[in-house]
Amino acid sequence: MDLPFLLAAVERGDDTTVFEFLEDVANDELTGDDGVTLLAAAAYAGRHEVVDRLVVWDVDPTRPWAGGVDPVTWAAENGAYWVLNALLSPDRDPLRADSWHRRALRVARAALESGAGAGSVPPPAHRAVITDLEAKLGVHRTPDELMARALVHADPEHDDWFASLCRIAEPESRERFDWARAVAEGAGEAGSLDRRRFALDAINFLGFGFNPDTPDEQPFAREAAEFLRPRLDTEQDSYALRTVVAAFTGYCSREELPAVLAHADHPDPGVRHCVALAFPALLAEGPDALAALLRLADDPAAVTRTSALYALTRSPVDTPALRGVLVAHLTDPHFDARLEAAVALALRGDERGTPVLDEIRRGIKNRSSRGAGRLDDLHYQLRARTPGM
Repeated sequence: MDLPFLLAAVERGDDTTVFEFLEDVANDELTGDDGVTLLAAAAYAGRHEVVDRLVVWDVDPTRPWAGGVDPVTWAAENGAYWVLNALLSPDRDPLRADSWHRRALRVARAALESGAGAGSVPPPAHRAVITDLEAKLGVHRTPDELMARALVHADPEHDDWFASLCRIAEPESRERFDWARAVAEGAGEAGSLDRRRFALDAINFLGFGFNPDTPDEQPFAREAAEFLRPRLDTEQDSYALRTVVAAFTGYCSREELPAVLAHADHPDPGVRHCVALAFPALLAEGPDALAALLRLADDPAAVTRTSALYALTRSPVDTPALRGVLVAHLTDPHFDARLEAAVALALRGDERGTPVLDEIRRGIKNRSSRGAGRLDDLHYQLRARTPGM
């Protein structure tokens, strides 16, 4: 194993290179000292996906790092939420008296009480760690308590915010929806913006996994759509509007979906991205939907372009203007956008994307290489359309 090469990739945040290289590394190399060194480096660098992959591949998450550092204690003490989750994943019995989970909870609580990490940017996610560990150990907090934890930093991108939302949405129930709606209504335009953002996020999280074809499985879906619909027109905060668009898309009927098109050209890139994610169902609604999606495929934000182009791979709609947009993005500077444009052309029997697909194939070394999974998807889709292929 070329440890210096891997450590350099970890330092620059190049997870794909790490995963691609590790696919061909013998298991006994990973379970030795080099594997532990790489695990520690990934944890210190905050590369939680690398930590997770190494633990899955049997690098021991309990072996001390250089200087005698205990991995679980370090992660809990530093509020490294995702790294800690990866390190704890082999512990299948969190309820036993000496479980890693119990130790991590004690350490995280002590660190929070001591003010550890004060002034750090971003702040450590001790509350997220505590919230998750308490839930795994059978300690359940009320939605108000969980919201209070999220609002300490009041940052929707912070892990404290995310962990509280996950715990609130875990029991998908009318009671939790009623709570979130009441908070959002009480924190209207003249109220607390942070509370409104959080409550709308909670409504969105409660809808994850909802199947609109079986509305009886989520009895508050109709109320959620009716509550969110007018907010598409009145919400002025960009973050809250992103959430309203995303949540409404999840709860509403197909006939109601075109309401989100009004925000396809919103100045906030996050709002535009949420609109892009509403496709491809909207493409069946007429030329306005297609025109909006083609504009989003030219969006300045790479993630929005990619989502819009991906939507075109999932739709049978085909026009000369659509193909023109796809061809234009075969030279997109963003890898994933180029790939989705080429895939969308291939699925329409248009060979103009073939050189891009061939170039990507030549760069694939194994299943962890960039684009490998997407090209496998394309192969299966094409084979399904051509019996005997």
